[in-house]
Amino acid sequence: MNKYMNLKNFFKLIIAIGVSELAGIIGSVFTTPSIAGWYAGVVKPALNPPAWVFGPVWTTLFALMGIAAFLVWKKGLDRRDVKIALGIFLGQLVLNTLWSIIFFGLHSPGGALIEIVFLWLAILATIIAFAKISKPAAWLLVPYILWVSFAGYLNYSIWQLNTSDSGQVACTQEAKLCPDGSYVGRTGPNCEFALCPENKILDEYQKEISKKIDLIRVDSPRPEEEIFSPLAISGEARGYWFFEASFPVVLVDWDGRIIAQGIATAQDEWMTENFVPFKAELIFEKPAFIGDFSKRGALILQKDNPSGLPKHNDALEIPISFKQ
Repeated sequence: MNKYMNLKNFFKLIIAIGVSELAGIIGSVFTTPSIAGWYAGVVKPALNPPAWVFGPVWTTLFALMGIAAFLVWKKGLDRRDVKIALGIFLGQLVLNTLWSIIFFGLHSPGGALIEIVFLWLAILATIIAFAKISKPAAWLLVPYILWVSFAGYLNYSIWQLNTSDSGQVACTQEAKLCPDGSYVGRTGPNCEFALCPENKILDEYQKEISKKIDLIRVDSPRPEEEIFSPLAISGEARGYWFFEASFPVVLVDWDGRIIAQGIATAQDEWMTENFVPFKAELIFEKPAFIGDFSKRGALILQKDNPSGLPKHNDALEIPISFKQ
């Protein structure tokens, strides 16, 4: 009997997490095409995180949502309070997906700002309903409501920064066809056409690479280079980029998921402020091909920081393309 109950609960957990992650997948259908296109061209607040951060954060939050729903579900659907709590939970999942459609799909920060208020209230209602049934389930949703609160701030800031009465110029709605088949509009104070997605991404990365040229330089791979496994990495970095003659390297896919990580090692004496050559090798499985966007990724070379203090954190991000 216990084995049957354990198996039943296991399937409930898988279903609960699966349904939650499905909401994220549906939202990503509208989010992903806009990340390198429309979203790349909007004015953003100073606290706006890099685009790659959102994928891992949302994947984790949806998993926590699924676990929370499972803890409530296993109390029994015969209970009226459980049915109501799970109904509220499913309602906020729908609102979560709807926000992605409005913000990224319809390119409407104003509409999304109104919608996110209802989403926040629905999450709060879910937490209250869950708390009456399972305190751990309610606590699992706290990171979710905190992140949505932060997202609300970003949404408001983007809406305010990109409205014509906030000091921004209202440009004509002309569009330019890009090589990848997408379109970009006019933006900026001079109403020039935004860069096409790949050029935009590369331009932003080149700016970041230029900022760190006096700290770390990568010879291989080059920005936007097509890579395959095993990936040979080489370059040079200041001695203080290393610790114990090494520093971490990470390879992520288009959604920010880590697909390989390793260590770059100094090829010369590293206890110096001069440049020291380094090498690394990463073995990985290329991501599944979904569309042109899924070929993109990034190689991140992190400054070793044994102290763990945020002020000593640093990294260089190189855009790459996975060979299909």
